[in-house]
Amino acid sequence: MSVVKIIELIGESPNGWEDAMKEVVAEAQKTLRGITRIGAKEFDVRLREDKIEVYRVRAEVSFRLER
Repeated sequence: MSVVKIIELIGESPNGWEDAMKEVVAEAQKTLRGITRIGAKEFDVRLREDKIEVYRVRAEVSFRLER
């Protein structure tokens, strides 16, 4: 039997949502073990002078708690 914890991370990239999601995955893998799922929850952009400055992905990271 296992217990799963879910946290929320936001990744950003000037190059697109795919790169923003890769940032989330890379950051999560630095400190978490037992990741079972990373799901995109929300996509948005930050604008500056009517142009896209940054793509953002809000993602849920699920991982098993160790006993």
